[in-house]
Amino acid sequence: MNITVSELAAIIGASSSSLINNGEMPLRNVITDSRSLLFTADTVFFALNGNANNGHNYVTHLYRQGVRCFVTGLDFDTRNFADVNILKVKSPLAALQTLGASQRRLMSAQVIAVTGSRGKTVVKEMLTAMASPEVCVSSSPRSWNSQVGVPLSLCMMNNDCDFAIVEAGISAPAEMSALADIIKPNIGIFTGITDEHRRNFADADQQLSEKLTLFGSCNTVLTVNGYADSIRKRYPDTRVIECDGYANICRKALQVMGIPVSDIICAPAETRIDITDNVNGNVVACDRFTCSYDGIFTALDTVRRRVHGSKNIVAVLGDLVNVCDRRCDDVYTRLGDALFSYGVTEIIALGPELARHAADWKYPIAVNAFDSMDELMNSGATETLYNRCIYINTGDKSLSVELYNRLSNNRNITKLEVNLDSLAHNFNVYRSMLPPTTGLVGMIKASGYGCGSVEVARTLQSIGADMVAVAVVDEGVEIRRNGISLPILVLDPWCDNMNLIFAYNLEPTVIEPSEHMLRQIDEAARNQNIDVARVHLKFDTGMHRVGLSEDEIPGFLDLLKRFPRIKIESVFSHLATADCLDLDDYTEQQIATFTRMSDLVCRSLPYKVRRHILNTAGIVRYGRKYTFEMARLGIGLYGLSALPEGFEGSKLRPVASLFTRIITKRRYPAGTCVGYGCKGRLKRDSVIATLPIGYADGIDRRLGCGNAYFLVDGKPCPTVGNICMDLCMIDITDVPEPKSSLVEIFGPNAPIQRLADTLGTITYEILAKVSPRVQRVYYKE
Repeated sequence: MNITVSELAAIIGASSSSLINNGEMPLRNVITDSRSLLFTADTVFFALNGNANNGHNYVTHLYRQGVRCFVTGLDFDTRNFADVNILKVKSPLAALQTLGASQRRLMSAQVIAVTGSRGKTVVKEMLTAMASPEVCVSSSPRSWNSQVGVPLSLCMMNNDCDFAIVEAGISAPAEMSALADIIKPNIGIFTGITDEHRRNFADADQQLSEKLTLFGSCNTVLTVNGYADSIRKRYPDTRVIECDGYANICRKALQVMGIPVSDIICAPAETRIDITDNVNGNVVACDRFTCSYDGIFTALDTVRRRVHGSKNIVAVLGDLVNVCDRRCDDVYTRLGDALFSYGVTEIIALGPELARHAADWKYPIAVNAFDSMDELMNSGATETLYNRCIYINTGDKSLSVELYNRLSNNRNITKLEVNLDSLAHNFNVYRSMLPPTTGLVGMIKASGYGCGSVEVARTLQSIGADMVAVAVVDEGVEIRRNGISLPILVLDPWCDNMNLIFAYNLEPTVIEPSEHMLRQIDEAARNQNIDVARVHLKFDTGMHRVGLSEDEIPGFLDLLKRFPRIKIESVFSHLATADCLDLDDYTEQQIATFTRMSDLVCRSLPYKVRRHILNTAGIVRYGRKYTFEMARLGIGLYGLSALPEGFEGSKLRPVASLFTRIITKRRYPAGTCVGYGCKGRLKRDSVIATLPIGYADGIDRRLGCGNAYFLVDGKPCPTVGNICMDLCMIDITDVPEPKSSLVEIFGPNAPIQRLADTLGTITYEILAKVSPRVQRVYYKE
């Protein structure tokens, strides 16, 4: 994009009180997320209102950083801004989409639009890879296919390309009509539908009909088998080509456009970025996506948000793929601009083109070039890196993963994979069950229910959580040291060093009317020169664990007057029976008691006090009936329901998946005894596999002796014999030659609930017991 402010105002039909330099300020970058800011001088920020956040809240922050062009709603208050372009519109999202449509009209290239339930990104990457290197291709980054992602993609694309590929995804009726008006594709590709996102449609027919809306302007539509008749019925004058598989669709699409097909054999693209830590204080990120300019650009944006600001970024990169010769110099120059802006201080170049161009960059970026990954790994160059963020994206993904494993000190092949996108999705599911004014507290005690408190807190911070809560002070200190700026509620206030609470800006809980405790808090705050000590007050409304009773409140309020430094930030309680459908009367009684108690405190104090009692189950069942200022989200955040199946529908997504690998397998005749105490006596000739996971890793011994199964190639394989400390055995006789050594303990295909049912416990316990020695791998898709 390359327009002026006045041209933008005309395109989107904006009103403005004044324009800097008559609106001649150039604009080249569009952002909707304040954290994506790179170039202040030529950036416009669209202040979008969404479920997660209100973009208008970040205008002041960006203004202070130097941004001088904003698109806002009509009622945005501009009195505190000077020397700035503020363009007011009825809907900033509609204005963004109008801008995207205008950029599309500037394209002389053929535009291919890809939609379907799955495979959109795979097809887009295949098309890009299979086009001849002589052809200039522009495509939407990664999976930017939403109502926001599509217009942003079009603003980023090169108007002089030979053809452009745009993904389009929808999750509700009427959304595709807006995207079709923006994209106006010449050629369409349909990858089919599944039941993903179907919950917002009446049935599969409506879902299909809505997706096909994209192809109204197409002269040709290519589709996987099974949908040609539906497309022809909808568009009788459109050429419809039915193909077997994504690769054939891509070849045929290029032939239709008259574009030479390269002889590259394409592997399906993976969109995930794996992030983990190593013993040298490094954060290591392996990008499994294509090594392209746009892919690297958006990945670094994700990685930069997940690391502490003190870490310099080292990028291990190969040559960019599918760079047209006539654009080569320009693309590598832009890559250098982006790397420098994202804080990259060193590049390890594994491609001759990258090394050649990087040598000419006018930035303080150290460049170390190697001819191959083997040369790099044998050089020792990566072994001396400390306290860095190491971003890896090379052409050979198997070698990238090998380097990632090596740098991650990945000696334990048992891994707990944590999907941060699913975590964000679940957060928004529960947020939708509450009024817009109700804040959400993310519960990350017990190391984020076993998932890792730091990464969970970073995700919650990025998606607009109001607060996070930990059990003990040490947990709060850890996440604060790792760059979390959110308020941190400490549920257990007692610690040997009360000064830590205020040294790390934590907020303790008061659980009894104790003068001694209040004095300790007051003294610790004074020692840290804290004028206002924010604390939270816990009520006992029926759980009968900890908290003030109703008759203790008046005395506590009198006591509080003696400590003016202490301010009650919130009052809260915990529901004992929100997940017990036969005890609703008890839950209602607790809420009524809490309302009386909190009303008394709120009336007695000269400042506003927030209230929260709803937990995960409470949000689902009472989120609209009883509205307080905040609610606390625990197990539901991790994709596990606190209620019987069906209450949250199919909306939740699993966050944590536990995988290990087969390290050995042996054939044994019937009658052979396996494991301690000869508890595993084989009833048939069997193939027994040994796994490097045991009760020290969180696999309860009661799951042995056939009481549980794990998945190998998707097939259930029962445990054999007792679970050992570090190992266990499973019977793989029904899948003796598995395609992969990977074993799913629990995850998308092996629900964690079955393990909890076997043990007569709850899913919380299974997840929280996964040992710290099991490597955590965090990824985004």
